[in-house]
Amino acid sequence: MILAVWVLLGLAGSPAGASSVLSDEQRDEDVDANVMSGGPLKPVGAVDPGPLPPRPGNEQAAAMLRIPVDLLVRTQQACQLVFARRYRDAKVVFDAISVGYPTTGVGPLGTAIMYQALMFENFDWKYDAQFRAASAATRAQLERGLDEAGAEPLEHFVLAGVGGLDAVHSLRKGDYLTALGNALVAMRALTQTEEEAPDFPDLRIGDGMYEYWRTVVTASSDILPNFPDRRVEGIRHLMQAESGGVLLGPGASLVLAYAYIEEHDLPRALQEVDVNVTRYPDCVVNNLTRGRILTSMRRYDDALAVYDRVIAQNVQNERVYYFRGIVLSRLGRLPEAMAAWTAYLAYPSPPAEYKGQTWYRLGIARERSGDLEGARTAFASGAGLGNQAAANALESLK
Repeated sequence: MILAVWVLLGLAGSPAGASSVLSDEQRDEDVDANVMSGGPLKPVGAVDPGPLPPRPGNEQAAAMLRIPVDLLVRTQQACQLVFARRYRDAKVVFDAISVGYPTTGVGPLGTAIMYQALMFENFDWKYDAQFRAASAATRAQLERGLDEAGAEPLEHFVLAGVGGLDAVHSLRKGDYLTALGNALVAMRALTQTEEEAPDFPDLRIGDGMYEYWRTVVTASSDILPNFPDRRVEGIRHLMQAESGGVLLGPGASLVLAYAYIEEHDLPRALQEVDVNVTRYPDCVVNNLTRGRILTSMRRYDDALAVYDRVIAQNVQNERVYYFRGIVLSRLGRLPEAMAAWTAYLAYPSPPAEYKGQTWYRLGIARERSGDLEGARTAFASGAGLGNQAAANALESLK
């Protein structure tokens, strides 16, 4: 479940490096052009969610997980603080959970999610050590908890979460074997949770992500076998998780947004992220996604307003300057776009692939401004970081 969420966010944040020199319109590709399926699948259109389940009360949900209501309430509070980007406050609650419930893994898993969220805000590795320590602490707590009777559904749910987070962390670093091993652990734990607590509504996120993205990924691959198209069922499950989710309802909204982006249904995608904007206006990941959707809809002034809000919310955010540069370039405000990309490149933390894509965009802007020598320098820098589009563009200027 959590594996699917973070994989999706990782895909959403990855640079779209072109394989050849592109036209001006193609050079500033949008979110709706960065879908995975690339055309084999026709959009599913409107999906009837069916009867949406009501969100269970805390006592009912706690009974499903076989845990005290107090633990569920504290976990809810901490999750809401993470969505609200009140990380310090969330850490206090997670630490208190570790003291009060030291064999559930909830406290350190929440801390691991928090550090992973911080890294996804910038698509970097700033908190790698902290994340790994929290992940190890989660597993250490679960080793004790799973040896004792009680709370098994929650403990397997937490095991699925930490396995998923570890898998995506390894995947982003290119360690595919480790990622696969952790993913298998997560899948087994999630299956176990569904056997123990089949009515726990947050599990529908995992079902929905699996059904939807398995269809998309296999249809996009010449190697993987195709499966029946279950995108409608996947979206329906995500709607159910959004409606009834006890802990991860806002996460389901964000996941639905990316499904609708894949479907080229940008109005619905915007509607989903706007749900979270209303409840959690300071959630940087949600706001960056909203800005990219608005860019795809050619609502450039609205996108700039979103990015300006991100900067005001978090002066340490770096990735926003990359996205802001795209909007400014589309508006023809090339000096400002180049300044935004230059600011992003000045940070030491962005990974090489993101810097390579930024050098490519900066080179295009310099070329359009008539600065061919500056364009060559930018393309050469991007090519040196492995960006193929920059290498092709550099070759075209020779």
